[in-house]
Amino acid sequence: MSTSTDPEHFFQTSTSLAENDRKRRKAANTHGQPAKSRSKLLAISVDTFLDPSGSSALIAEADGNVSIFNLSINEFVRIGQNAPAPITCIQSYAGRTSIDNDSVSSFIFAGGWNKHITSFDITGLDFVNPTSPPQSTFKAHDDFLKCLLVAQAPDKKMVLLSGGADGVLNIWTFTGQRLASLKPQCRGIEDIALDPLSTHDAPRIFFSTSQREIFHFTLPASLRMAQTQLSQPIVQHETSVYKLEFDNDGDLWTASADKTAKRLNRENGFIADTTLVHPDFVRDIVVYDSSSLVITACRDEDIRVWNTGSGQLLHVFTGHFEEVTGLAIANHTLLSVSIDATIRRWSLAPQDLRKAVEEAKNPHLLAEEPEPKNDFSGLTEEEEAELRAMMEDEEADSLEKMAMNEQ
Repeated sequence: MSTSTDPEHFFQTSTSLAENDRKRRKAANTHGQPAKSRSKLLAISVDTFLDPSGSSALIAEADGNVSIFNLSINEFVRIGQNAPAPITCIQSYAGRTSIDNDSVSSFIFAGGWNKHITSFDITGLDFVNPTSPPQSTFKAHDDFLKCLLVAQAPDKKMVLLSGGADGVLNIWTFTGQRLASLKPQCRGIEDIALDPLSTHDAPRIFFSTSQREIFHFTLPASLRMAQTQLSQPIVQHETSVYKLEFDNDGDLWTASADKTAKRLNRENGFIADTTLVHPDFVRDIVVYDSSSLVITACRDEDIRVWNTGSGQLLHVFTGHFEEVTGLAIANHTLLSVSIDATIRRWSLAPQDLRKAVEEAKNPHLLAEEPEPKNDFSGLTEEEEAELRAMMEDEEADSLEKMAMNEQ
Protein backbone atom coordinates (compact mmCIF):
# COMPACT_ATOMS: atom_id res chain seq x y z
CA MET A 1 0.00 0.00 0.00
CA SER A 2 1.40 3.35 -1.05
CA THR A 3 1.71 6.08 1.55
CA SER A 4 2.72 9.72 1.48
CA THR A 5 6.20 8.66 2.70
CA ASP A 6 6.74 6.57 -0.43
CA PRO A 7 9.26 8.53 -2.58
CA GLU A 8 7.48 7.81 -5.86
CA HIS A 9 4.08 8.69 -4.42
CA PHE A 10 5.52 11.84 -2.86
CA PHE A 11 7.10 12.89 -6.16
CA GLN A 12 3.84 12.41 -8.09
CA THR A 13 1.85 14.25 -5.45
CA SER A 14 4.31 17.13 -5.27
CA THR A 15 4.35 17.45 -9.05
CA SER A 16 0.57 17.40 -9.18
CA LEU A 17 0.28 20.00 -6.43
CA ALA A 18 2.82 22.24 -8.13
CA GLU A 19 0.96 21.99 -11.45
CA ASN A 20 -2.37 22.76 -9.80
CA ASP A 21 -0.83 25.75 -8.04
CA ARG A 22 0.67 26.98 -11.33
CA LYS A 23 -2.70 26.80 -13.03
CA ARG A 24 -4.46 28.55 -10.15
CA ARG A 25 -2.02 31.42 -10.34
CA LYS A 26 -2.10 31.64 -14.11
CA ALA A 27 -5.89 31.49 -14.11
CA ALA A 28 -5.96 34.83 -12.31
CA ASN A 29 -4.68 36.72 -15.35
CA THR A 30 -6.98 38.89 -17.46
CA HIS A 31 -5.01 38.66 -20.71
CA GLY A 32 -7.29 38.55 -23.72
CA GLN A 33 -10.34 39.80 -21.80
CA PRO A 34 -11.38 36.29 -20.73
CA ALA A 35 -15.03 35.35 -20.59
CA LYS A 36 -15.82 32.18 -18.67
CA SER A 37 -18.28 29.51 -19.61
CA ARG A 38 -19.70 26.85 -17.34
CA SER A 39 -18.01 24.16 -19.42
CA LYS A 40 -14.78 23.40 -21.22
CA LEU A 41 -14.69 24.84 -24.75
CA LEU A 42 -13.68 22.44 -27.52
CA ALA A 43 -14.23 24.26 -30.83
CA ILE A 44 -15.06 27.68 -32.27
CA SER A 45 -16.36 28.94 -35.61
CA VAL A 46 -16.98 32.40 -37.04
CA ASP A 47 -19.14 32.79 -40.15
CA THR A 48 -19.72 36.29 -41.51
CA PHE A 49 -22.44 34.98 -43.82
CA LEU A 50 -24.30 33.83 -40.74
CA ASP A 51 -23.70 37.07 -38.86
CA PRO A 52 -22.48 39.82 -41.24
CA SER A 53 -21.47 42.05 -38.33
CA GLY A 54 -18.77 39.57 -37.36
CA SER A 55 -19.68 40.06 -33.70
CA SER A 56 -20.75 36.48 -32.97
CA ALA A 57 -18.86 33.23 -32.60
CA LEU A 58 -20.25 29.71 -32.38
CA ILE A 59 -18.86 27.62 -29.54
CA ALA A 60 -18.88 23.86 -29.00
CA GLU A 61 -18.88 22.96 -25.32
CA ALA A 62 -17.85 19.86 -23.42
CA ASP A 63 -21.19 19.57 -21.63
CA GLY A 64 -23.00 19.11 -24.95
CA ASN A 65 -24.20 22.67 -25.45
CA VAL A 66 -23.96 24.89 -28.51
CA SER A 67 -23.44 28.54 -27.61
CA ILE A 68 -23.25 31.87 -29.34
CA PHE A 69 -20.64 34.17 -27.88
CA ASN A 70 -21.58 37.79 -28.41
CA LEU A 71 -18.42 39.89 -28.60
CA SER A 72 -20.25 43.17 -28.06
CA ILE A 73 -21.54 42.17 -24.63
CA ASN A 74 -18.86 39.56 -23.83
CA GLU A 75 -21.42 36.90 -22.94
CA PHE A 76 -22.36 33.32 -23.83
CA VAL A 77 -25.91 32.53 -24.89
CA ARG A 78 -26.76 28.85 -25.16
CA ILE A 79 -29.06 28.02 -28.03
CA GLY A 80 -29.43 24.27 -27.68
CA GLN A 81 -27.99 21.00 -26.47
CA ASN A 82 -26.68 18.36 -28.83
CA ALA A 83 -26.54 15.63 -26.16
CA PRO A 84 -25.22 15.24 -22.61
CA ALA A 85 -21.78 14.56 -24.11
CA PRO A 86 -18.95 16.78 -25.40
CA ILE A 87 -19.30 18.47 -28.78
CA THR A 88 -16.04 18.24 -30.70
CA CYS A 89 -16.82 20.06 -33.96
CA ILE A 90 -19.20 22.74 -35.19
CA GLN A 91 -20.08 24.19 -38.61
CA SER A 92 -22.56 26.75 -39.89
CA TYR A 93 -24.14 27.74 -43.18
CA ALA A 94 -26.28 30.64 -44.37
CA GLY A 95 -27.70 30.81 -47.90
CA ARG A 96 -29.75 28.80 -50.38
CA THR A 97 -29.67 25.04 -49.88
CA SER A 98 -29.93 24.43 -53.65
CA ILE A 99 -30.18 26.32 -56.94
CA ASP A 100 -33.89 25.50 -57.04
CA ASN A 101 -34.56 27.01 -53.64
CA ASP A 102 -35.02 30.79 -53.63
CA SER A 103 -35.34 31.10 -49.86
CA VAL A 104 -32.31 31.69 -47.65
CA SER A 105 -31.80 29.39 -44.69
CA SER A 106 -29.32 29.28 -41.83
CA PHE A 107 -28.08 26.20 -40.00
CA ILE A 108 -25.66 25.16 -37.30
CA PHE A 109 -24.33 21.60 -37.33
CA ALA A 110 -22.72 20.04 -34.25
CA GLY A 111 -21.03 16.67 -33.83
CA GLY A 112 -19.44 14.99 -30.85
CA TRP A 113 -18.90 12.02 -28.62
CA ASN A 114 -22.40 10.63 -29.07
CA LYS A 115 -21.56 9.80 -32.74
CA HIS A 116 -24.49 11.92 -33.91
CA ILE A 117 -24.85 15.19 -35.81
CA THR A 118 -27.41 17.69 -34.58
CA SER A 119 -28.79 20.27 -36.99
CA PHE A 120 -30.15 23.56 -35.64
CA ASP A 121 -32.34 25.61 -37.98
CA ILE A 122 -31.46 29.17 -36.97
CA THR A 123 -33.11 30.95 -39.91
CA GLY A 124 -34.12 34.39 -38.67
CA LEU A 125 -32.43 33.89 -35.29
CA ASP A 126 -31.74 37.05 -33.29
CA PHE A 127 -28.07 36.77 -32.38
CA VAL A 128 -28.42 39.31 -29.56
CA ASN A 129 -31.34 37.58 -27.86
CA PRO A 130 -31.55 34.13 -29.47
CA THR A 131 -34.27 31.63 -28.66
CA SER A 132 -34.03 27.85 -28.81
CA PRO A 133 -34.23 26.92 -32.52
CA PRO A 134 -35.76 23.75 -34.01
CA GLN A 135 -33.30 20.88 -34.09
CA SER A 136 -32.95 17.35 -35.44
CA THR A 137 -30.39 14.63 -34.77
CA PHE A 138 -29.11 11.66 -36.73
CA LYS A 139 -26.39 9.05 -36.16
CA ALA A 140 -23.43 9.80 -38.40
CA HIS A 141 -20.49 7.58 -37.37
CA ASP A 142 -19.51 4.52 -35.37
CA ASP A 143 -17.10 6.55 -33.27
CA PHE A 144 -16.98 10.17 -32.14
CA LEU A 145 -16.94 12.98 -34.71
CA LYS A 146 -13.82 15.05 -35.34
CA CYS A 147 -14.73 17.48 -38.14
CA LEU A 148 -17.51 18.93 -40.28
CA LEU A 149 -17.59 20.91 -43.53
CA VAL A 150 -20.35 22.42 -45.67
CA ALA A 151 -19.70 22.44 -49.44
CA GLN A 152 -21.60 22.94 -52.69
CA ALA A 153 -21.84 19.84 -54.86
CA PRO A 154 -21.61 20.04 -58.69
CA ASP A 155 -25.43 19.83 -58.88
CA LYS A 156 -25.53 23.15 -56.95
CA LYS A 157 -26.98 21.54 -53.83
CA MET A 158 -25.34 22.08 -50.47
CA VAL A 159 -23.98 19.02 -48.69
CA LEU A 160 -22.47 18.34 -45.28
CA LEU A 161 -19.25 16.34 -44.96
CA SER A 162 -18.28 14.68 -41.69
CA GLY A 163 -15.17 12.88 -40.50
CA GLY A 164 -14.89 10.61 -37.50
CA ALA A 165 -12.56 8.64 -35.32
CA ASP A 166 -13.87 5.57 -37.16
CA GLY A 167 -11.79 6.61 -40.19
CA VAL A 168 -14.82 7.29 -42.39
CA LEU A 169 -15.70 10.43 -44.35
CA ASN A 170 -19.46 10.71 -44.98
CA ILE A 171 -21.46 13.08 -47.21
CA TRP A 172 -24.97 14.06 -46.13
CA THR A 173 -27.93 16.15 -47.15
CA PHE A 174 -28.84 18.81 -44.62
CA THR A 175 -31.74 16.59 -43.52
CA GLY A 176 -29.45 13.71 -42.60
CA GLN A 177 -29.68 11.48 -45.67
CA ARG A 178 -26.34 9.85 -46.35
CA LEU A 179 -25.31 10.36 -49.97
CA ALA A 180 -21.93 8.67 -49.95
CA SER A 181 -19.07 7.35 -47.83
CA LEU A 182 -15.32 7.31 -48.30
CA LYS A 183 -13.19 4.89 -46.31
CA PRO A 184 -9.45 5.48 -46.62
CA GLN A 185 -7.24 3.16 -44.62
CA CYS A 186 -6.71 5.32 -41.56
CA ARG A 187 -7.63 5.43 -37.89
CA GLY A 188 -9.41 8.74 -38.02
CA ILE A 189 -10.31 11.74 -40.18
CA GLU A 190 -8.90 14.79 -38.42
CA ASP A 191 -10.01 17.72 -40.59
CA ILE A 192 -11.76 18.53 -43.89
CA ALA A 193 -11.22 21.65 -46.03
CA LEU A 194 -12.50 22.95 -49.37
CA ASP A 195 -9.87 23.99 -51.89
CA PRO A 196 -10.72 27.69 -52.46
CA LEU A 197 -9.19 27.63 -55.94
CA SER A 198 -11.33 24.73 -57.18
CA THR A 199 -14.41 25.46 -59.29
CA HIS A 200 -18.10 25.02 -58.46
CA ASP A 201 -18.32 22.39 -61.18
CA ALA A 202 -15.44 20.40 -59.68
CA PRO A 203 -15.10 21.22 -55.97
CA ARG A 204 -11.96 19.67 -54.52
CA ILE A 205 -11.99 18.42 -50.95
CA PHE A 206 -8.85 17.97 -48.84
CA PHE A 207 -8.82 15.90 -45.66
CA SER A 208 -6.17 14.92 -43.14
CA THR A 209 -5.80 11.74 -41.15
CA SER A 210 -4.51 10.56 -37.81
CA GLN A 211 -1.80 8.65 -39.67
CA ARG A 212 -0.08 11.80 -41.11
CA GLU A 213 -1.47 11.59 -44.68
CA ILE A 214 -3.40 14.34 -46.44
CA PHE A 215 -5.62 13.30 -49.36
CA HIS A 216 -7.82 15.20 -51.79
CA PHE A 217 -10.59 14.26 -54.21
CA THR A 218 -13.11 15.99 -56.44
CA LEU A 219 -16.78 15.78 -55.55
CA PRO A 220 -18.37 13.88 -58.46
CA ALA A 221 -21.61 15.05 -60.04
CA SER A 222 -23.46 11.91 -58.94
CA LEU A 223 -21.74 11.70 -55.54
CA ARG A 224 -21.06 8.04 -56.23
CA MET A 225 -17.90 7.68 -54.20
CA ALA A 226 -17.13 4.29 -55.77
CA GLN A 227 -16.10 6.26 -58.84
CA THR A 228 -14.04 8.77 -56.89
CA GLN A 229 -10.28 8.73 -57.24
CA LEU A 230 -8.30 9.65 -54.15
CA SER A 231 -5.09 11.55 -54.73
CA GLN A 232 -1.76 10.09 -53.83
CA PRO A 233 -1.14 10.84 -50.15
CA ILE A 234 0.57 14.11 -49.30
CA VAL A 235 3.04 13.18 -46.56
CA GLN A 236 4.77 16.17 -45.02
CA HIS A 237 4.30 15.38 -41.32
CA GLU A 238 5.42 12.56 -39.04
CA THR A 239 2.04 11.92 -37.43
CA SER A 240 -1.53 13.22 -37.06
CA VAL A 241 -2.43 16.37 -38.98
CA TYR A 242 -5.03 18.10 -36.84
CA LYS A 243 -5.92 21.11 -38.98
CA LEU A 244 -5.92 22.32 -42.59
CA GLU A 245 -6.13 26.00 -43.54
CA PHE A 246 -5.81 27.54 -47.00
CA ASP A 247 -4.49 31.06 -47.52
CA ASN A 248 -5.50 33.48 -50.28
CA ASP A 249 -2.78 32.13 -52.58
CA GLY A 250 -4.15 28.62 -52.29
CA ASP A 251 -1.21 27.33 -50.26
CA LEU A 252 -2.13 24.89 -47.51
CA TRP A 253 -1.17 25.48 -43.87
CA THR A 254 -1.18 22.50 -41.54
CA ALA A 255 -1.04 21.87 -37.77
CA SER A 256 0.30 18.56 -36.51
CA ALA A 257 1.01 16.43 -33.47
CA ASP A 258 4.65 16.27 -34.66
CA LYS A 259 5.06 19.70 -33.01
CA THR A 260 5.18 21.64 -36.26
CA ALA A 261 2.97 23.79 -38.44
CA LYS A 262 3.84 23.92 -42.13
CA ARG A 263 3.01 25.72 -45.33
CA LEU A 264 2.57 23.33 -48.23
CA ASN A 265 3.30 25.17 -51.46
CA ARG A 266 0.67 24.57 -54.14
CA GLU A 267 2.98 25.29 -57.09
CA ASN A 268 5.43 22.67 -55.84
CA GLY A 269 2.82 19.96 -55.42
CA PHE A 270 2.05 20.80 -51.78
CA ILE A 271 5.60 20.28 -50.57
CA ALA A 272 6.48 22.13 -47.37
CA ASP A 273 8.47 25.32 -47.88
CA THR A 274 7.95 26.74 -44.38
CA THR A 275 8.15 24.88 -41.05
CA LEU A 276 7.16 26.49 -37.76
CA VAL A 277 8.62 24.53 -34.83
CA HIS A 278 6.74 24.34 -31.52
CA PRO A 279 7.53 22.80 -28.12
CA ASP A 280 4.41 20.61 -28.18
CA PHE A 281 1.49 19.44 -30.35
CA VAL A 282 0.01 22.12 -32.61
CA ARG A 283 -3.76 21.97 -32.21
CA ASP A 284 -5.04 24.66 -34.58
CA ILE A 285 -3.94 27.18 -37.18
CA VAL A 286 -5.53 30.23 -38.84
CA VAL A 287 -4.26 32.62 -41.51
CA TYR A 288 -4.72 36.40 -41.37
CA ASP A 289 -3.83 37.27 -44.96
CA SER A 290 -4.37 41.03 -44.74
CA SER A 291 -1.37 41.36 -42.40
CA SER A 292 0.64 38.36 -43.67
CA LEU A 293 0.19 36.53 -40.37
CA VAL A 294 -0.38 32.90 -39.45
CA ILE A 295 -1.43 32.06 -35.90
CA THR A 296 -1.01 28.71 -34.17
CA ALA A 297 -2.43 27.16 -31.00
CA CYS A 298 -0.08 24.85 -29.11
CA ARG A 299 -0.75 22.32 -26.37
CA ASP A 300 1.62 24.33 -24.15
CA GLU A 301 -1.27 26.84 -23.63
CA ASP A 302 0.31 29.56 -25.77
CA ILE A 303 -0.76 31.17 -29.04
CA ARG A 304 1.98 32.12 -31.49
CA VAL A 305 1.90 34.77 -34.20
CA TRP A 306 4.21 34.25 -37.18
CA ASN A 307 5.07 36.16 -40.34
CA THR A 308 3.90 34.11 -43.33
CA GLY A 309 6.70 35.28 -45.59
CA SER A 310 9.73 34.81 -43.36
CA GLY A 311 8.38 32.29 -40.86
CA GLN A 312 9.60 34.59 -38.09
CA LEU A 313 7.92 34.32 -34.69
CA LEU A 314 6.54 37.80 -33.98
CA HIS A 315 4.70 37.37 -30.70
CA VAL A 316 3.32 34.89 -28.18
CA PHE A 317 -0.09 35.51 -26.62
CA THR A 318 -0.25 34.03 -23.12
CA GLY A 319 -3.24 33.79 -20.85
CA HIS A 320 -4.94 30.42 -21.16
CA PHE A 321 -4.08 28.06 -18.32
CA GLU A 322 -5.12 24.85 -20.08
CA GLU A 323 -4.71 23.56 -23.62
CA VAL A 324 -5.98 25.86 -26.40
CA THR A 325 -8.49 23.90 -28.49
CA GLY A 326 -9.55 26.34 -31.21
CA LEU A 327 -8.85 29.62 -33.02
CA ALA A 328 -11.00 31.89 -35.18
CA ILE A 329 -10.77 35.41 -36.58
CA ALA A 330 -13.59 37.94 -36.36
CA ASN A 331 -12.85 41.22 -38.15
CA HIS A 332 -9.40 42.20 -36.80
CA THR A 333 -9.68 40.10 -33.65
CA LEU A 334 -8.27 36.67 -32.94
CA LEU A 335 -10.52 34.51 -30.75
CA SER A 336 -9.21 31.52 -28.81
CA VAL A 337 -11.00 28.87 -26.75
CA SER A 338 -9.60 26.39 -24.28
CA ILE A 339 -10.46 23.57 -21.95
CA ASP A 340 -9.86 26.16 -19.21
CA ALA A 341 -13.47 27.17 -20.08
CA THR A 342 -12.55 30.65 -21.31
CA ILE A 343 -12.74 32.43 -24.62
CA ARG A 344 -10.21 35.21 -25.11
CA ARG A 345 -9.71 37.90 -27.72
CA TRP A 346 -6.48 39.33 -29.10
CA SER A 347 -6.29 42.28 -31.46
CA LEU A 348 -4.37 41.71 -34.69
CA ALA A 349 -4.46 45.36 -35.72
CA PRO A 350 -0.83 46.39 -36.45
CA GLN A 351 -0.69 49.07 -33.75
CA ASP A 352 -2.19 46.75 -31.14
CA LEU A 353 0.13 43.91 -32.05
CA ARG A 354 3.14 46.22 -31.74
CA LYS A 355 1.87 47.30 -28.32
CA ALA A 356 1.45 43.67 -27.24
CA VAL A 357 5.04 42.92 -28.27
CA GLU A 358 6.30 45.85 -26.18
CA GLU A 359 4.20 44.90 -23.17
CA ALA A 360 5.48 41.32 -23.36
CA LYS A 361 8.96 42.63 -22.62
CA ASN A 362 7.76 43.66 -19.13
CA PRO A 363 5.22 41.01 -18.08
CA HIS A 364 3.31 41.39 -14.84
CA LEU A 365 3.93 38.69 -12.25
CA LEU A 366 0.89 36.47 -12.01
CA ALA A 367 1.53 35.99 -8.32
CA GLU A 368 0.56 39.61 -7.74
CA GLU A 369 -2.90 39.09 -9.18
CA PRO A 370 -5.83 37.93 -7.03
CA GLU A 371 -6.61 34.24 -6.79
CA PRO A 372 -9.29 33.22 -9.29
CA LYS A 373 -12.68 31.80 -8.45
CA ASN A 374 -13.20 28.78 -10.65
CA ASP A 375 -16.93 28.56 -10.09
CA PHE A 376 -17.96 26.99 -13.41
CA SER A 377 -19.47 23.54 -13.01
CA GLY A 378 -18.36 21.92 -16.29
CA LEU A 379 -18.27 18.15 -16.33
CA THR A 380 -18.46 15.60 -13.55
CA GLU A 381 -15.18 14.15 -12.29
CA GLU A 382 -15.82 10.98 -14.29
CA GLU A 383 -16.54 12.96 -17.49
CA GLU A 384 -13.47 15.15 -16.93
CA ALA A 385 -11.36 12.01 -16.57
CA GLU A 386 -12.88 10.55 -19.73
CA LEU A 387 -12.21 13.72 -21.71
CA ARG A 388 -8.62 13.83 -20.52
CA ALA A 389 -8.17 10.12 -21.25
CA MET A 390 -9.44 10.56 -24.81
CA MET A 391 -7.02 13.39 -25.49
CA GLU A 392 -4.13 11.49 -23.89
CA ASP A 393 -4.93 8.37 -25.95
CA GLU A 394 -4.73 10.44 -29.15
CA GLU A 395 -1.47 11.95 -27.99
CA ALA A 396 -0.01 8.55 -27.10
CA ASP A 397 -0.97 7.20 -30.52
CA SER A 398 0.70 10.16 -32.20
CA LEU A 399 3.91 9.79 -30.22
CA GLU A 400 3.99 6.05 -30.91
CA LYS A 401 3.66 6.67 -34.66
CA MET A 402 6.43 9.27 -34.55
CA ALA A 403 8.70 6.78 -32.79
CA MET A 404 7.94 4.07 -35.35
CA ASN A 405 8.69 6.45 -38.22
CA GLU A 406 12.09 7.23 -36.73
CA GLN A 407 13.08 3.57 -36.61
